[in-house]
Amino acid sequence: MRLVLALILLLAAPAGAQTCLPEDLPPVAACTGARLRLAFVGDVLVHEALAVRGYARGFGTIWGAAEPWLRRADLAIANLEGPVAPGLTAGGRHLPDPGPVFDGRVYSEYPRFNYHPSLLADLARAGIDVVTTANNHAQDRGGAGVGATQAALEAAGIAAVGGVVPGGPRWQPFRLRTRLGPLSLIACSFSTNGIADPGRQIPRCYDDRAGLLAAVRAEVGAGAGVIVLPHWGQEYQTRPDGAQRALARDLAAAGALAVIGTHPHVPQPWEVLDSPLGPTLIVYSTGNFIAAQPPLERATAPMVWLDLCRGASGMRVGGAAYLPMQMSFERGPVLTLPRPGDGARAEAGLALLARLVPGRALSADCRSLARPSAPPIPQDRP
Repeated sequence: MRLVLALILLLAAPAGAQTCLPEDLPPVAACTGARLRLAFVGDVLVHEALAVRGYARGFGTIWGAAEPWLRRADLAIANLEGPVAPGLTAGGRHLPDPGPVFDGRVYSEYPRFNYHPSLLADLARAGIDVVTTANNHAQDRGGAGVGATQAALEAAGIAAVGGVVPGGPRWQPFRLRTRLGPLSLIACSFSTNGIADPGRQIPRCYDDRAGLLAAVRAEVGAGAGVIVLPHWGQEYQTRPDGAQRALARDLAAAGALAVIGTHPHVPQPWEVLDSPLGPTLIVYSTGNFIAAQPPLERATAPMVWLDLCRGASGMRVGGAAYLPMQMSFERGPVLTLPRPGDGARAEAGLALLARLVPGRALSADCRSLARPSAPPIPQDRP
């Protein structure tokens, strides 16, 4: 999979306009020349209602509206919130695999998720190239589940960043060769929900802060652009907490070019921090990609788009925007791309995202709402 991704990123043509993506996203840092376009979606959180539909009809019937957009990215990344461990129960028993059905024993939802491998096949078909596996549900089937998930992802042709083999180096960046130079992804989680991790398979954002920052510095020192994918923050809070802000400052100071967070299940603001190498984009939370959580803030989320390019000090985020997404439960669950005029709930979701990230929305109806003169992302200094 890594070789395939490397070839894609070296040879792929720039994203086209058929999905309404503008040639240039609203600027973050000054740079010129070739660009690499990345898309990020948040938590793949498969509650029972989604599992029942997805296993019976395919998960593409849920997130199909997003697929043309994801496929236009040079690299598309999601957070896989839970293991993919065939035949394994939450208690560690091995049972005959029931197949792609929600049985509540092998394939289950909250508080301990586990998904059938068909989910991964559908993610791959949707255009997802990489998933993060460092999150608070990564150990929902214990260490064996972490290993099973890695094997299932490899079989599906999806790269993973976050989970590691027992006893191996805790910080294992996912490295890519791109037309802009080397790119490294680093993932971590604030917690494993109290489930023991004796093999140290899930890198920890706060408990091993020194290790995380050292890993970022090492990749930057080797000439790579670094994007950090932390699973952090407080659930259902649309504002980052002090711990998120402090770690974001440290990551910017270490040289990360972007930090794209998950876990709160709601979107949070963006900001730009000054760093020794130039502006660092912080997306505190992407919210949910798919989840059976009907409240507006949990059902509304951005698909984050970044343009990477070469700046004076190396690879930087040249531009950033988002595509609004919203889960609908009236005829669903199904993911929609809300537009102005689509109804009160769609309008409320668009307004929510506009308040959190003003001036950087893209429209699914082929009208870019973002303009080069859009208000700048709030800036701070680490």
